[in-house]
Amino acid sequence: MKKIVNYSVVLFLVMFFLSSCQNNPASGKKEINLMSEKEEQNIGDQEHPKIIKEFGGIYKNEKLQNYIESLGEFLVNTSETPNRKFKFTLLNSPIVNAFALPGGYIYLTRGLLALCQNEAQLAGVIAHEIGHIIARHTARRYTKNIGTSLVANILGSLTNNILVRNLIDTSASLYLFSFSRNQEYEADLLSTRYMIRAGFDPREMANFLEIMENYSDLQKEITRNNSQKTSELLQTHPTSSKRVTEVVKNSSEKIPINPIIGKEIFLKKIDGLVFGDKSQNGFFTRKKFIHRTLGFSFSLNNNFYFLNFPKYLLGLTDNETTIIFDIDEIATQNTIDYMADWAKISKNKIKNFSYKNINGLQASYGIIDSRNKKMMLFVIQGSKFFYRFVLVSNNDEFKKFTKDFARIVNSFKKESQSELETFHEPKIKILTFSDDTDFLDKIISKLNLQTKHSRKIFNTINNLPEKKLIQGEKIKMIY
Repeated sequence: MKKIVNYSVVLFLVMFFLSSCQNNPASGKKEINLMSEKEEQNIGDQEHPKIIKEFGGIYKNEKLQNYIESLGEFLVNTSETPNRKFKFTLLNSPIVNAFALPGGYIYLTRGLLALCQNEAQLAGVIAHEIGHIIARHTARRYTKNIGTSLVANILGSLTNNILVRNLIDTSASLYLFSFSRNQEYEADLLSTRYMIRAGFDPREMANFLEIMENYSDLQKEITRNNSQKTSELLQTHPTSSKRVTEVVKNSSEKIPINPIIGKEIFLKKIDGLVFGDKSQNGFFTRKKFIHRTLGFSFSLNNNFYFLNFPKYLLGLTDNETTIIFDIDEIATQNTIDYMADWAKISKNKIKNFSYKNINGLQASYGIIDSRNKKMMLFVIQGSKFFYRFVLVSNNDEFKKFTKDFARIVNSFKKESQSELETFHEPKIKILTFSDDTDFLDKIISKLNLQTKHSRKIFNTINNLPEKKLIQGEKIKMIY
């Protein structure tokens, strides 16, 4: 009887998986797939509003939206499913990323557009995501996960062998949220095919990935290797410029004699694109941090570079010293007790506690001195919130950065709406390069970016110094 049961299970599994065979449009081959195209569409339809909400909403720019849609539809027409409907969405997020959902949903962030150098690079990103959808990578990943779990449940119920059951359970847990390297490779192959058919130069895909790698290195330098701000695109798309170069080199498709690069048309389209954080989350200019929604601003300092996280700001130096700024609800307790609770210490350990007035607001401050670290804390009391600054440093650096920190805190100011409207988020402006001796220095001195790292950011978004600018060439300025 035992052998009969096992043969029945094998027969059931064979019949089940044979009935799940579907044609893959990208390869033209039959493959086991437990998710139908209708189910893929339902997933995309359900998740689309969540993606928009999570990534800052839609970037409302009709000119850019029409451009991306026309470029995307042009590439779809070169694919194996030219009549399939796709939806292309530009997200209002400064992160650099692109991704796809089943059902034909493709997303690009405005941060990615700011890093692209030309139309061919943008086309490469879009073609890559089209490849993921046409090759049904989400469905195949789902099949691998669910199919393994199904086999595990059936076999597990028929055996008491602990070693076999542990092996099955381990296999069932192997599920990657990002696409596998093989799937990324297949998407690279498909995007190369679509780009060449559309007349674009596929080598620009590798060029863009090289820019992404430089951008990721810069992010690591700025954040002191803080993983929260490294390149999202390279995390979700485990590929490299060298590998894509090999894919293009080995492609059976022949690159056109004069392939489309499209630098000037692309730069014209992104002229005026918001760069960095959007106003609802607070944004940085060359000299200030401005938060229109909460109605305040404070000045920046050349020794600190600030990062904007959802619940706090983080100001980093090249060394160990850090500033943290956040907001808390007004407490009923007196300020020194509140400060002690905030720092999680007894209040007798707060040295030099005192009060002062900062631009019409009551503030209190104190110093905490431990063996290895020193902290200076400021609590500024508004009508609804405590605005909190803390300087965290070691004993050697504390004195060096105290004055810079004090200048930042003392500049904190509640602003009227009319005053706030005089500030705007940094935007991309396209200029024509002149080979005058000090042209670039003048441009960089006027960049509407935090001064610290501004030249490196300018070089990265313009792919400098990887290439040499020539008279009359278009470049990106941040104003």
